[in-house]
This record gives sequence, C-alpha cells and structure tokens, in this order.
Amino acid sequence: FGLSRSVHGSRPRPPFHHIAVCTLVMKLYYQTGWDSAAVHFCPHGDGGVWRTENCADVPGLPGWKVADLSDATTGAEFVMRNGEGTQWDNPPPEIGGQNYKTPVGPAKAYTLRNGRLFRLSDKPPVLIVSDLDHTMVGHEHDQDNGRLREFQAHWMGRYALNGSKLVYSTGRNKNDALKVSIERSLLRPDLLICGVGTEVYEVPQDLPLNGTWAESADRIVLNPEWTKKMEGTFDRGAVEALLLAKFPKFEPRGSAESDPYRIPSAYEVDENLQQNLRLVREALGPDVEVITSGGAEWKLVDFCSAQAGKMKACEFAMARFGIPPEQTLVCGDSGNDESMYRCPGVRGVAVGNSLPELVEALQKAAADGPDGAAAVQQGRVFKTGAKSEVLYATQPVSSAIVEALDRFWP
Repeated sequence: FGLSRSVHGSRPRPPFHHIAVCTLVMKLYYQTGWDSAAVHFCPHGDGGVWRTENCADVPGLPGWKVADLSDATTGAEFVMRNGEGTQWDNPPPEIGGQNYKTPVGPAKAYTLRNGRLFRLSDKPPVLIVSDLDHTMVGHEHDQDNGRLREFQAHWMGRYALNGSKLVYSTGRNKNDALKVSIERSLLRPDLLICGVGTEVYEVPQDLPLNGTWAESADRIVLNPEWTKKMEGTFDRGAVEALLLAKFPKFEPRGSAESDPYRIPSAYEVDENLQQNLRLVREALGPDVEVITSGGAEWKLVDFCSAQAGKMKACEFAMARFGIPPEQTLVCGDSGNDESMYRCPGVRGVAVGNSLPELVEALQKAAADGPDGAAAVQQGRVFKTGAKSEVLYATQPVSSAIVEALDRFWP
C-alpha cells in the first residue's frame, strides 16, 4: 500500500543530461518505498534538455520525498528513479508513454503516488472531520474499499501536503477505532476523536501513513487539555447509577476502562422512546448531553458531558490546527453526527446513504436558514440556521467526501 511503482531497467527517453539548479522551480512530491529518489526531467519548452534533481525527505510524512525542479516554470516531462539510478518508475499502462507529464502552464506543486499525478491544491488548507462507520468506512456500500482508496488518492494527491488536516470523529472507543483502521488500512489522521467526542487522541506524525499507524496504540495518547475538561465535567458513576435505578430501558454498554467519559447504551425502540428521552434528560439536567443514533429497531444512546459531543470536539480540532470554519468539512451519516453541522460557519457533507434521522435533523436546521427545508435534496448545497453550508451528496460514503471537496474547493 502506498509504494512507488518500480520498473527495473526501463529508462526514459531522451537520454540523460545534467543541468545546474536554477531558482525558478516547480515542486514535486513523490511517495515511494525507496530510501532515496531523484527526478529526471525536461521542462516544457526547453528544447529537449534533460536534467536530474535529487529528492529530500518530507518531515512528518514517512515515505514521501520532495524535489524542486529547476527552470520548470511551465511544468515538465519527467520520470522517477531511485538514488542509485538502478530502478525507474514510469507511468502505468493506462496512462501510456515512457514519462509523466504535467500540463503546460504556470509552475505548480504536484504529487505522484501509485502512478497517479495530481496538482496539489494552492488554496488555503482544509480540515476534514469525518465519522468512520458508513461515512469514511463504507461497509456494505464499499466492500472492496474502492471508494475509500479513491478518497485516499484524492486526499494525498491534492490536500495532505498543503497543510490540510484529517481528523476521524467516531462513536467507537479507541480500541475499536484502531481495529477498523487496521482492517481498512485507513490513512493516519492528525487527531483521533473517539466516544462521540469525549476522547481526543494525539497521533504521532512519525507513524506510518497507512493503516499500520493504528498498531502503535501505546503511542496514541489522550490530549491532556481535552481530558482535563472531561474529568471535570462528567460524573460517570453518578450517571450510571441513575440510569440503572430509574431508566432500565437504557441498557448500559462498555465500561469505565473502554469508555471513561461517556456511558454508551442501547434502547430497543418502543412507543415510549421519545417520552423516556425527555424524562432522562430532565433527570440528568443540563450538564449531561444525551446523544441518539441508530435505526428503527434499536437506538444507540450516549450519555456524556455537555462539554463533549462531536460539535465541541470539532471546534477543539479547528482551534488546535488554526483552521477556520469556512475551511472545515464535517462528514457524517447518522444522528450522533448531527451536532457537527451546527458548528457556526462550517462546510458539511451528508453522505448519500445518510440515515433518515440525519436528513430530518438537517431539514430542521435548513428550515431556520435562508433556503428552507425543501432545499435538502441530494446534489444540492443548502444553508442552515447556524450559517453552515451543507451538501447532501449524491454519492455514498467516502465518495461523498470527494464530491464535497470538489464542490467547495474545486
């Protein structure tokens, strides 16, 4: 996963000529398994003169190299090789030709990964805060991970190297989130938010970019600032005691070890669901947040601090990385994602396979905005009362995130 395509002994045409480095440059990022790499290139319009530039490592992105291509003011034709010049990376058959080629135009930054060349976004960095299950991870909507791999190619090709940040925000606890990250080979995030916004984990940036980052569970540690807030605003024992004594329909799951700052529960849907939700909220008071999600037969109900939840955690991530709401994309499919769309001014995408509970919540949010509830239609962007802009995507799961990136930041 994520290594260069190495073609032994296949050299580029025309032959090698080395030219001194100049100050006018095009930047090229390259993901490879080689210890060292170089670019053999010919600037467009340069009369067929070829030269070679060595690549340097990219800090914080293991396996990525970068080179400044001298005089490539309007792009270049190029091919990659290892540092020794014994292995070459030529375009895959579906692209054709001996060499990669950028479009002719003003010098830009490009990325090359798995034989695919992308132009790196020159817009301000974006922050993605995405749910995992049925959003980033497609399950039955993406059994072969094809949609996920396309998102990963798009993200690494256009955004990851311009300062953009990727955050997973899931209802899973840490262990379960790491498990699915390994199973699906998820990209290493910049933060991992678990337990519906009750736990925020720092992810070291020297860990591998592919799913093996999640094997280093002992190095993925709680953010102390967020943890201190959770410890000071949620009495887990008292909440659990009240639920067991007065609200047995809410069946507690998990434990203080796996879910230290929330109580996950399951509720078998009956005619008293809404009444019981009202009563339990009244009993717990304003300092406890009650978050619901799920289908028609069972609801997952989480109890946590009112200072937690996915919206609060999203705001923490924006502040942590210094990325404003208008450059932030929140992504979800269910009721426990709903609060993220209430972050004032954010961009959002509801994936095409969103549950009715999220669509209905967004219709209510749109009813308070300038476009009205009728604007919540697939393929359309609408504004909410929180001044967020949301796309109800036509595509499911991670394909919807690509759809939103292309819509908001073409």
